[in-house]
Amino acid sequence: GGPFAAMTSSSLVIRRMAFADSEALAETFLEWHKPLSQFENYYLEHLLEKRLVLVARLDDETVGYTTLMWESLYTHFWRRRIPEVVDLNVWPTYQRQGIGTALIARCESEAAKRGFSHLGISVVQTDEYAKAEHLYRALGYVPDGFGITQEDNELHLVKKIPD
Repeated sequence: GGPFAAMTSSSLVIRRMAFADSEALAETFLEWHKPLSQFENYYLEHLLEKRLVLVARLDDETVGYTTLMWESLYTHFWRRRIPEVVDLNVWPTYQRQGIGTALIARCESEAAKRGFSHLGISVVQTDEYAKAEHLYRALGYVPDGFGITQEDNELHLVKKIPD
């Protein structure tokens, strides 16, 4: 019984992307205009070790994903060798259940394994992304001190990751 009974019967799995995930991700996030080609490209970059792609599955359903760019495209992260979490998405039905947190935690441990001391994450400054920014700050990410970049209206957050 209780409010968490349904949750404990569910098993959340965070794993590295496999080729077959491209279609499942494109299907799940179709309404968000994320085409199959985007996920195929992610998979290729995943194979080339340019980015790590993680998929979140709950009871055999694809419910979210994120990618970790080993070399950030944001100058201040790139210069300081800070990998960046890019494109973190959890389908709305499954938000507020710890899935985003689990995806970020896995990115942190993968970055630490590779010897990185910090991890970056950027967030567009609009109402649509306010919940995401709240999560990142709750997880210990703080603004990098360089402000919001004009071209993409993003605030860049950084965190020292535990060894």
